[in-house]
Amino acid sequence: MENAIASIAEVLAKAIAAMLTSLVHNWLPLSLAILTAAVMTVHVNGEKLQAALLKRPKVSILSGIAVGAFTPLCACGTMAVVLGLLTTALPWGPIMAFLTSSPLMSPDGFIMLAGIIDLKFAVAMAAASVLIGIVSGYGTHWIETKTSFLKDQSRISEKKKAEPCGCTAPAAEAVCACAEPAAAAAAPCGCAAAAVDTRFAVPVEGAAFLKRLRLKDILRAIWRVGFKQILFFFALFVIVGFLINYFIPASWIMALFSSETLLAVPLAALIGFPLYINGESAIPLVQALMDGGASPGAMLAFMITGPATSAWVIAGITAFMKKRVIGLYIFFILAGAVALGYLFDLLVMMGV
Repeated sequence: MENAIASIAEVLAKAIAAMLTSLVHNWLPLSLAILTAAVMTVHVNGEKLQAALLKRPKVSILSGIAVGAFTPLCACGTMAVVLGLLTTALPWGPIMAFLTSSPLMSPDGFIMLAGIIDLKFAVAMAAASVLIGIVSGYGTHWIETKTSFLKDQSRISEKKKAEPCGCTAPAAEAVCACAEPAAAAAAPCGCAAAAVDTRFAVPVEGAAFLKRLRLKDILRAIWRVGFKQILFFFALFVIVGFLINYFIPASWIMALFSSETLLAVPLAALIGFPLYINGESAIPLVQALMDGGASPGAMLAFMITGPATSAWVIAGITAFMKKRVIGLYIFFILAGAVALGYLFDLLVMMGV
């Protein structure tokens, strides 16, 4: 009994040491990622993102991909924006493009992937986010315009007519009714400026700059998003990765996930399918598996399905989408993960 306890304590001590070593070794990309996530969490507004997608319907698919792939929205943030989009007249194509690209990439995730694994893997993950968004967005648009497959697939009872500035007409009229003509004309929607009377304001440039910077909010976001989420789960996955390498022989990992195994990519995609994987935090686990012999393509597939198709995400979108559009979403993610995983392995083998 004492020997077993001593062995467990020794393994845990080694795991904690590996975690601390990883934190020390990767402090720079971690710090940059946490700071980027905190700043964008404070200054990127979900309602403004929604309005940006509504301004130009003809390019809204590409806009949805850009917003989804290059903002640090977690699954909950993504669902909030999608829920807002479903209350408008926006078609399914832009919504699907945003929904598929958003969980896969973020600025802080790119920094961590490039700094901890390598730049090639980070670029591949960013490209996967964009490509899956393009295929799913335009594919969904074709299905919606050519068939009735996606008819009545929203659980939102009635979609409202999209307004140019992302707000309903009654609300705009209510605010604009109190506005002076000059103030109303200066506002982007013709109404926002009326809410604030600046005739007697005293400009204080330094204070105004600090207020716009929102340092207190950024510090709170560093603690809430950086330490309680990114850093905590990063440390947890370092320990998990260490335990996998400690207890599972490298030959087993290579047999399951190496580029020489034909089914390695779909197997990795299916393993990631039900798991709740935070892309940034799972990086040390992916690195550990690659160190054990897993192919880059298999790990790319794992990193695509994990954040996008976990049971938590599917349960979330079930609340406001019906089974056909959910099935289409799952199809695009799984097919994209497998196809891009094989393509990435092929490019690596060719030395690209």
